[in-house]
Amino acid sequence: MIVEVFSSNKKSFFFALKELKDKIDNRFDSYDFLIFSIHPKYGYQDLPYLIEKIFQTNNYAGFHAVNAFENENIVEGVVVAVIKFEKEGKINLFHVEDIDKEDVLEKTSNYLNVFKDKLHAIIGGFCKEKFGLFIEKLSENLNYWPVKNVIGGISSGNEENNEMLTYQFVDNIVIKNGFFILTFDNVEYNIEVALGFKPYGITYEIKKADGYKLYTVDDGKNFSYIAQNFLRNFENPDIRYLWYCPINILDEEDGYVATLRTFKEVSKDYVEFFGQIKEGQHFKLSFATPEELLEEDLKIAKQIKSIINYPDFAIDFSCIARQYVLEDKQNQEPEVYTSVLNCPLFGFFTFGEIGPDKYYKKLKLYNETSLLLAVKER
Repeated sequence: MIVEVFSSNKKSFFFALKELKDKIDNRFDSYDFLIFSIHPKYGYQDLPYLIEKIFQTNNYAGFHAVNAFENENIVEGVVVAVIKFEKEGKINLFHVEDIDKEDVLEKTSNYLNVFKDKLHAIIGGFCKEKFGLFIEKLSENLNYWPVKNVIGGISSGNEENNEMLTYQFVDNIVIKNGFFILTFDNVEYNIEVALGFKPYGITYEIKKADGYKLYTVDDGKNFSYIAQNFLRNFENPDIRYLWYCPINILDEEDGYVATLRTFKEVSKDYVEFFGQIKEGQHFKLSFATPEELLEEDLKIAKQIKSIINYPDFAIDFSCIARQYVLEDKQNQEPEVYTSVLNCPLFGFFTFGEIGPDKYYKKLKLYNETSLLLAVKER
């Protein structure tokens, strides 16, 4: 498999695509598939039409992301991964326009169960805070083990005219409330999860929660009041300051940290996160330095390298909050991955990462992690 990653920062999406096509045509006589990461500043209405008009293909998938990885660089614009298979490799596309439809869960789980021997990369939208719960239900419907062949992320974007622009683009369609799955056939791969945050302080018990919102903890304390106290000494408090201390939900069954949850909003009566939480769960606040996060990145890159010695390319699904915590060391994450794996790197800043749990028993929605995938054609 030959993979190259290109980018454009043109203000017009049309001219960005034209620039990308020129770059690709200089390097490829033909190719099999294109994966686009597209900043939401380009909107969405014209995107599938222009992709198909300029590239004359429907063998593509695209999605919104505020930043994307082009090898060692972080780009705010359009980034495309160009894939050309050299042996028996191929990509199949499965997509869902609306996760609220009754049969979607069954169709998706059947698809993954039928193709349980293949690699699946799933990219979805924020879906009005429903996608995390959908992933949880999807995991419950998988009938195979180990579940270590699914990885992905939630598109990142911003809100415009009451629309959260975290959309996907396939086959001349704008997906506003769904997702797509890229299924890789005849490839070797490995998936690793980089955490790096460590829990500190007292343990809270969730008493009242609903979806992504936490209302009270312990004996009925309003957690919003507690969170507001964290910010009280800042002259201009910003929710992103709390990204330095995501909550660490503790798994009561086997005693290891199950997942992180990133603060999204602190309201008067509740705190909203970028993933679902449940009544009865216990959590601590957590913390990590940029150096600790990069150490974890290096560790998983070396683990992947030991299994996939010469990958054809890699994808980094990295949480937007994790990137914020990395501060001026953001660029060091793609540098770590490319220097260890010695291959092209694609990926994007996510609103949540999808991958296996520690024991490969189920799929989970993570926050503030970096999920790294390395792929090599058989």
